[in-house]
Amino acid sequence: MKISKIAILLLVLWMPTFLNAQNRPVRIHSDLHHELGISAGPNSIIGGTVYGTVGFFGALFSGLGHERTRLDFYGEYGLHYYYQVKPWCQVGVKTTIDAAKMVTYTDTTYSTVSRSSTFLLLSVMPSVRFTYLNRPWVRLYSGVDLGCGFLFTGEKSSSKSEEGKDSDNDNILFAFNVTPIGVNVGKRFFGMAEINFGFDSWFKVGIGCRW
Repeated sequence: MKISKIAILLLVLWMPTFLNAQNRPVRIHSDLHHELGISAGPNSIIGGTVYGTVGFFGALFSGLGHERTRLDFYGEYGLHYYYQVKPWCQVGVKTTIDAAKMVTYTDTTYSTVSRSSTFLLLSVMPSVRFTYLNRPWVRLYSGVDLGCGFLFTGEKSSSKSEEGKDSDNDNILFAFNVTPIGVNVGKRFFGMAEINFGFDSWFKVGIGCRW
C-alpha cells in the first residue's frame, strides 16, 4: 500500500513535465536560413537523351561499314544555394555540368581512333523548393527549376586527311528541372539524395551545410 501511494505521488509530480513536453513545439530549421551544397549523379535525362540519340545514330551509321562507336558518360555534378524565406519554402539557384564523349574507331577491334566528339551541358537555374516534412534531422521536399542551358559540342578527327572537319558548336537552350522528391538528413551538416526530371541528374547524392 505504501509503495502504491509513493507511485501515485511521483506520477502527480511528473505529470506537469510530461504535459509541457507534449505541448512544446518541435524545433525545425527556421533559424538556419542559408544552405550550400554539392552533388553528383550519373547524368541528366536531357543530357542522356541528347548524347544517347547522337550515339545511337553514330553507332547505326558506323555499323553499316567497318567502324565502331563507343559512348562514355562522365557523370553530372552540381552546386546549389538556397535561402529560407519560410520554414516550408526556400529560393535559390543551382548550376549543373554534364559531360560525355563519343569515340569512333576505324575497325571492329576498337584499336584505331577515327574521330572523337565531346559534349558538355551546363545549366544555371533559379530554383524554388517546398519542404513538406521539416524536422530537426530530416527534411522531405520537392522543387522546380527554370533557367538557361548551354550545350557545347566539339568534334576532332585523328586523320590528317580530315583535319579540316574539326569543329566546335555552342547552343543556348531553355533549361528546366522538376524534383518530385528529395531528402536531407542532418542539421548544420547534411547528406542528401534526390530524384529529378530535366537538366539535373535523374538521381543524385550530395553533402552540404546550413548556417
